[in-house]
Amino acid sequence: MKIIELVNGTKAQVADYREQEILEYKGNPLIEALPPIYSQEEVIDRLSMYPPYNKEERYLNDHQRVHLISRLLQYFQAIPIHLRIESSISRLIRTGYTYRNPVSSTYAQSFVDNWNNIQNKSFDKSIIQTGQTLSILGVSGVGKTRTLQRILQTIPQVISHVTYKGKALNHYQVTYLKIETPFDGSVKTIIYDFMYQVDLLLGSNYFNRYVNSHLSKSQLMPIMAQIAKSINLGMLFLDELQHLKGIKNSRSSQILNFFTALINTINIPLIMVGTPKAMDVLQSQFRQARRSTNMGNIMWDRFENDAIWDLFVSGMWKYQWTKEDVPITEEISSILYYESQGIADIAIKLYMMVQLRAISNGKEKITSTLIKQVAQEELKMVQPMLNTLKSEDYSKLAKYDDLMLPNIEDYIEQERIIVDQKQVMNSLQEGAKRKNEEVQLIDDAVFRLGMLGFKNDIAVNAVQKVVSENNQIRDVSQVVKDAFLLLNNDGKSTDKIISNDLRTIIKKGKEQQITVYQTLLDAGVIKQDYPERDVS
Repeated sequence: MKIIELVNGTKAQVADYREQEILEYKGNPLIEALPPIYSQEEVIDRLSMYPPYNKEERYLNDHQRVHLISRLLQYFQAIPIHLRIESSISRLIRTGYTYRNPVSSTYAQSFVDNWNNIQNKSFDKSIIQTGQTLSILGVSGVGKTRTLQRILQTIPQVISHVTYKGKALNHYQVTYLKIETPFDGSVKTIIYDFMYQVDLLLGSNYFNRYVNSHLSKSQLMPIMAQIAKSINLGMLFLDELQHLKGIKNSRSSQILNFFTALINTINIPLIMVGTPKAMDVLQSQFRQARRSTNMGNIMWDRFENDAIWDLFVSGMWKYQWTKEDVPITEEISSILYYESQGIADIAIKLYMMVQLRAISNGKEKITSTLIKQVAQEELKMVQPMLNTLKSEDYSKLAKYDDLMLPNIEDYIEQERIIVDQKQVMNSLQEGAKRKNEEVQLIDDAVFRLGMLGFKNDIAVNAVQKVVSENNQIRDVSQVVKDAFLLLNNDGKSTDKIISNDLRTIIKKGKEQQITVYQTLLDAGVIKQDYPERDVS
């Protein structure tokens, strides 16, 4: 994988074309340059994030452990809904590119047609409507933003095309772009934000060129479409869709109609993300609601107290920095669920606050009572909403519609990935185990290389390279051996071996006629097993 740097500093991946097995995807460089279609196991491995952890850290000073607790914010456990979203996005971007092939005879003609739209100050409504949309609506705190970040990290945002099958192909491909729904409901604001985001990414100058141009909305719309075509945009994300609820119906209608025309004109998939408040906006626009069933709609509620919650909590629970290690129990898991009401963001932050309290009060132990106490004292801002969820008083939940998904079964047809739940759970559990074993293997190998005198950052890079090139290796001795050979074959690395190399220390001791034990003791490599006493 070759990376180049654009003049504005953006990293672009040079296109590496992959042979496609699916007929519709063959012969299209925009699809062939995308990452492969990942298997379920590969998605789990790529999405899951388990920060480093060592049980010995529980015995560090209090002020150090307070910092370590922040690692929990990095924790990310893949669950079934993440697999569904990744699969939907993978299909969506490829479907969009199916109708935009830069080596086809119709590709150049589409630019000519859109130039006519610019001259006529309108979209061509006669074009075949092939645009696809996906709605992701979820309660606050379930992890929509983090999930999309993890999924999009598996896709290079900018791809540089130079040649394809021996012919010149000088194109940039922007696989996705994210813009936020404006509070004022202005289509112009969206267009200017789009131009600004493109400029940030590619170093272009669209925003400065058009922001003071005094062009009308109808004039700017085909210009935005032409820009999207020119950068081979794969997907457009419209975030914070619920902002439309607070503006006039006419303006929200204009925005949705604008995006309907946009995706129809240039076949760019649209992914709309928001809280349940956004459903009122979509529901009021029947045409948009019907269109949004093209690639499926994902309604994301909080956790149920089931096997998926257990998987999430058990993965999180190992990150425990109190001096007394408390195993996860059914009682603790149930209390944590009750106090967080299955909202992932609240559950993680509550667990962090409980550990901080256990450290600060000196008790160094997580208990059910402490979880309840901290929840009452530290979650005051969300207690009214949580209490309403606990009471299941649905008449009051209307005030907090960001925390509950209303019944929309009659509103939308859901396109579900039919999977065997047990198989999914087994894959998720195996993925979590596999990831943890790899992290432990790397930590152990780095430690041993450190004992041989290699700097930590050099050892980490070497071990990660060995493991990534042979993911079947599980023997720490073999990893150390391969990493050692790799480092010693690199002339630069050998120069960086530090002075505490055991071989160097022992050699110096022999030259001074000191025993190996005394030499290592003097160098601080080992500690004395017992204190010296004056027996006189």
